[in-house]
Amino acid sequence: MNRSQELLERCTPIGALLLFACAFAPAVFAAPPPPLLSLTVDQMDQLLKQLRGQADLRAARQITGVQLTERAGAAQLARWQADLGGERSREALMAVADVSAFLRPPAAELPTLPPPDADSQKQILARCMDYIRQRVSKLPNYLALRTTNSFEFTTAPMLDSQQILGEPFHTKSGQRPKYIALGPAKAKDSTETQYFWLGSYAENAAYRGQTEVLDAAPEANGQSRASLHALTTFGEFGSVLRAILEDTSGDEMAWDHWEQGSSGPLAVFRYSVSSERSHFAVTYADEQPEYPAYHGEVAIDPASGAVWRITILATTSASDVFGESEIAVEFSSVKIGGASYICPVHSVAIGRYFNPVEYGNTAHTPVPYQISINDVTFTKYHLFRSESHILSGASGP
Repeated sequence: MNRSQELLERCTPIGALLLFACAFAPAVFAAPPPPLLSLTVDQMDQLLKQLRGQADLRAARQITGVQLTERAGAAQLARWQADLGGERSREALMAVADVSAFLRPPAAELPTLPPPDADSQKQILARCMDYIRQRVSKLPNYLALRTTNSFEFTTAPMLDSQQILGEPFHTKSGQRPKYIALGPAKAKDSTETQYFWLGSYAENAAYRGQTEVLDAAPEANGQSRASLHALTTFGEFGSVLRAILEDTSGDEMAWDHWEQGSSGPLAVFRYSVSSERSHFAVTYADEQPEYPAYHGEVAIDPASGAVWRITILATTSASDVFGESEIAVEFSSVKIGGASYICPVHSVAIGRYFNPVEYGNTAHTPVPYQISINDVTFTKYHLFRSESHILSGASGP
């Protein structure tokens, strides 16, 4: 299996909700997607320079034919998107960069530092555990705007079928929302597997009494969360950190490497959690949540113990509906009510699942899996309507 298929064949993260009826039947599946072009970040940079001035959709199709072999960070993605002239190519680039979110950054971006000794590693992890415990109690009640760009990696016939049969893909007015084919297929109605942009939606994310609450917000383009996508996540404000605190200890985390943070080197540790200890919830429709085994990494400020990035990758669920699940959350310092707090600013969720709606469908040849991608940004943090600003070099609360 090539790396692109391995990355794309992953499933449904924290609190993920797949809104389809369960009706299994035999099916003949379409062929897997063709191999994508593997490029490093530098090679992608060269490709994008060649695409300047090309038609927007043509550029998007070439971009979606790429799999990155290194992580494209937020700053790199912003520079790339600024150089692209059209919406479709910027959306395609976001989707491709999101798939790379669980890889290492380019080697040239990693600090050339020796690994900390065993005692220093224990001290870093102890500071991290203390940080997580104290962070939960210190955060004030606040609001933030949560904006999600939603993508699907599937075929046009499957999307058409789901929009006819699946209520989650209808707007409140009863009209089916339009999706945009990004490529790499050359036709929007192609039976080949390709990326689709389903749209963008916004909601107010509130943190109240140490609990995350999602409130109604003005809907982008008249579409709601449920109308756009079957995949949703929650827990970025605190649940993901609490899960790691509850499920692991310093002894279960192993040193991996250094990464460069906004204000200095970050110590990256890897961890693994069995299903017996897991608090990572995966939910299908109205069924009870499952708690699969998972693993990932935590990027820590070695001096303060503050967490700046986490990843969670879950293995196959007991129901066999889900393949694998993954979520990455990036944190930064934001100002709320005149004080600085480390809060989520970006997350990527990728879900791979078997769509039961397709198992008995004879109208077209289904693919054996469907991949959902959510790109989420958190902005406009405020307390009692105060202004907020993202700071580049502040430390923990």
